[in-house]
Amino acid sequence: MRTEIVRPLSWCAAGIIASWVAVMGSVGVLYRHFPNEPLTLTFGLALTVISLIGIVRSARRGPWWCLIPTTVVAIAATIGIITDSTLLLLGLTISGFY
Repeated sequence: MRTEIVRPLSWCAAGIIASWVAVMGSVGVLYRHFPNEPLTLTFGLALTVISLIGIVRSARRGPWWCLIPTTVVAIAATIGIITDSTLLLLGLTISGFY
């Protein structure tokens, strides 16, 4: 397969994993493995931002049909960014939130 096809699809896979980590970190499933909630939220936020940048850059260079999966994964990554950043900011402003 050509790199124009492989790169957007690999970033889609990375985006799916990153958005899963972000959403599961915010609802507390990953909290059992990593007991520090601000660390889990920051990790999920960083992963989703990195994957969103990669998705946008690779989608512009890929074929037209790659826009469908990259758009869906970009929406999922945006949801992950919103949930993690909201909970992280609430935890920083409200004492005892975590």
